[in-house]
Amino acid sequence: MTDSQHDLKEPLKKRLFDSISAQIDLIGYVPDDIAKLVKNFTFDTEVVGQSPADVEFARRSGKNADPDLTETSSDKDSLASQVNNYYDQAFYSRDGIMGILLGDTQYRNIGYWDETTTTQNQASERLQDALLDFIPEKSGRILDAACGMGASTRRLLNHYPAENIWAINISEKQIETTRSNAPGCNAQVMNAVDLKFDDDFFDNILCIEAAFHFETRRKFLEDAYRVLKPGGRLVLSDTLFTSRERLVQHAVFPSPENHIETAEEYRKLLSEVGFSDIIINDVSKDVWGAHFLHTVNKIHEEFYNGNLNIVQLTEILWTYYHLNSITGLCLFVSAQK
Repeated sequence: MTDSQHDLKEPLKKRLFDSISAQIDLIGYVPDDIAKLVKNFTFDTEVVGQSPADVEFARRSGKNADPDLTETSSDKDSLASQVNNYYDQAFYSRDGIMGILLGDTQYRNIGYWDETTTTQNQASERLQDALLDFIPEKSGRILDAACGMGASTRRLLNHYPAENIWAINISEKQIETTRSNAPGCNAQVMNAVDLKFDDDFFDNILCIEAAFHFETRRKFLEDAYRVLKPGGRLVLSDTLFTSRERLVQHAVFPSPENHIETAEEYRKLLSEVGFSDIIINDVSKDVWGAHFLHTVNKIHEEFYNGNLNIVQLTEILWTYYHLNSITGLCLFVSAQK
């Protein structure tokens, strides 16, 4: 091997190793999630592969942890600030996986896929339409809670006049884009867990893939119930995570208080808030499962066509393998006041 060949191979090995190592570090210490990532792998002891930081994390957040040591949202920086910084950068970037997958669409949800769905935009529109199918009569006022960049708000114009559509988000930048995408609609910066609307104001509320960021779902559901008119309906899509630890490890997630693991837990929460006529559909296979497979196929196609190099391919793959290891159920929810 020549010196020049060695000079090229060593940085490549280091970059690939560092990339994979960083993705594995994101998993934190949740053995079930690590086992899911590598399939038929078993741990001989609870501390195999743990770093000192992992041991400390397990001590603080494990089953026998001292409640006073368990991290909460107060231990993090401002949740809203973290979420804004993360998504404002990710949503508006045209580099990497966002640019490859999303193209010109301004939807930013996982989508709802079937055999006829070929693009992320189609899947995103199909997801929104499936949620709107839960609303039998599309009239009166509707709120698009956590509206993102306003693609969902714009699609509501197919059913509602602009003056009857409200859209809220905690990001000023995304609200500005929403105002451009859905002119005439009532778009404003507002936190979904602190709705500044009168009681019995809305006929329906839509919320797409956002509740896992809320501090907390219960607060959002209580406020949604308050601002809905009697007979009004809340429809939403939501993703559950595999463990409470996930909400401690990532700055863009709220405290473990927001953790829900099963559809039955979700149903119980809705019922406790006061909702009735509750419908919860497990759409995991056609939402995250199909999105995951579409993404993996798409990036391999881009790699084969020379638009991605091996380092980019590796980084994106491990990002999605990590996400797959922590993603639980994907749900469509409909509930009536």
